[in-house]
Amino acid sequence: MLAVYNWPGNIRELRNALERSLVFSRTGRAAPTSELDILEPESFPENVRAVAPGATSTIAGLRSLEEVEKEVIAATLEATHYQISKSANALGISRKTLLEKRKKYGLK
Repeated sequence: MLAVYNWPGNIRELRNALERSLVFSRTGRAAPTSELDILEPESFPENVRAVAPGATSTIAGLRSLEEVEKEVIAATLEATHYQISKSANALGISRKTLLEKRKKYGLK
């Protein structure tokens, strides 16, 4: 699961996901055990779990909002021949927001 995820936030996102999973995996325990703690997929954020092989949406056939947003942005950029201002205007967002989302989704 961790190897399949794209990690758009690079090492900082990975670190935060690991720290979060450690916190959630220990929730409800009185003290750490002497055994090795195993990080279960359920303790990781939904966006990381969603890319795991065999992962399914809660309702079959539905995609996440991020997946839809990425697809719409990519299609708009292509339709406007990657003109940022024109694409941002068509999407109803600022140039800055579009540039941030492009970076977030790894779009050219």
